[in-house]
Amino acid sequence: MGNNIQDITSLLHDVEIFSGFEEKILKDFSQNMKTISLKKGEVLFHKGDQDHAMYIILDGSVQIHDNEYIFTILNNKQFFGEYSLIDSAVRSATVTAVRDSLLLELKQEIFDKATKKNPVIWESVLIALIKRLRDYNILEEKLTLRTLNIQKQKYELEKDKESINSQKNELELINSTKDKFFTIIANDLKIPFSTIHKVTESLKSNFDNLSEDEIKNSIDKINNFSKNAYSLLDKLLQWAQSQTGSMKINFKRSNLLNAIKEAIELYDGAIQQKNLIFKINVDSNIYGYFDIDMVTTVFRNILANAVTHSKNNGIIFIIAKESNDMINIEVTDEGVGIEQKVLKSLFKIEDRQEMDIASEHKNTGLGLIICKEFILKNGGEIWVESSKEKGTTLKFTLPKAL
Repeated sequence: MGNNIQDITSLLHDVEIFSGFEEKILKDFSQNMKTISLKKGEVLFHKGDQDHAMYIILDGSVQIHDNEYIFTILNNKQFFGEYSLIDSAVRSATVTAVRDSLLLELKQEIFDKATKKNPVIWESVLIALIKRLRDYNILEEKLTLRTLNIQKQKYELEKDKESINSQKNELELINSTKDKFFTIIANDLKIPFSTIHKVTESLKSNFDNLSEDEIKNSIDKINNFSKNAYSLLDKLLQWAQSQTGSMKINFKRSNLLNAIKEAIELYDGAIQQKNLIFKINVDSNIYGYFDIDMVTTVFRNILANAVTHSKNNGIIFIIAKESNDMINIEVTDEGVGIEQKVLKSLFKIEDRQEMDIASEHKNTGLGLIICKEFILKNGGEIWVESSKEKGTTLKFTLPKAL
């Protein structure tokens, strides 16, 4: 190896812990280094082996690994195991030749002899170790930051994915609601206008042959169905405004009994026709903090259902009581009631069903959907209790004026 001593010495200069060594010591190392040949796939040492030496790759390639996990692959003029010269711990990884390779081995005992003869060289070893540790710390910090950034990006991607899924679900619900909204318009407006059209066609074609009572009956039909169409359009408009946010809420101190009486007055004709009795148990001194127009609309819709589905000579009960900072309100009729399977979807336009309360009183249920929207916007809750043929009680809460 004599002709290659200078080349080997030059390679040793590149080993960090030898950076402060004199040329003479490195030449001495070079003369005492052993050549090792490895065939492809041959193991130099295994993890856990007591192998205390440093190696320089003259030709070939080796991989440093732990079973199947490969830490790194080293090639020509690269070195490994330098810390085994000063540390007697077992090997922490396995080294295997990737291809036929030629290595130089420097044993720990050769290094020990040199350091005993020249104790001062330990200073350069320690400096090199400190520098290496500092480099490791910097590298570890960079790797940690990189890992944190990767985790952050992964979290943000997951968050974005959740947000996209949430927006997708929201859009699907909006589209479903929109489709249901147009279905209501298409189906429920068609009925009254179709009937009006038929009645007017009949009047136009047979007017000269109709009696005064038949003409009056036709006019009454037109009047009733036009009222129904107008009521439905009004409800559709109210619901649309509540969905688009164009309806502003004006909270103020308002008398609850006044709102109830105002709503009842609108149905005076129907009340007299059915001979209905209202029993109102509401203190005139109960004041709430809500939007009076919205709450009046709620009472109007609730009472419309109660009046429509009550039997002749029936009683409608209205009760209101204060409880802490809320007002509990109940409106009960003695009508035909609602089936349990229908109750679950009363307040959901996307699950809207036609309530089979009575064959002559099919109901879109849109009024109750509006009630829920308005009650929630005013800080309350709403629910229904009902049994078939035993009547219906609609309960809701509103904030009390403090």
